[in-house]
Amino acid sequence: MLDRADDTRWIVRAAPDAPAEAVVEAFGSGYRLESWALDADERETLGVHTSPDQAETAWWRHLDRDRGQRTETGDADTARRLGEA
Repeated sequence: MLDRADDTRWIVRAAPDAPAEAVVEAFGSGYRLESWALDADERETLGVHTSPDQAETAWWRHLDRDRGQRTETGDADTARRLGEA
């Protein structure tokens, strides 16, 4: 969920009472996604998106990739679906 902190910043949380996981900030004409850390130097920038909602979605996809729950699509995936692999 996105929790609006102020006019230019949102906090990404799993639930209303959950701790912050990421920060979305207005950045130029987009919205920068960063992992959450108390110290700004420890935050990892994860891209700039066209809306706060897209940045939040990118956060959850980032976590899915880290957990090995998402696979890359490509020639091997296409071949498997076609029964060629």
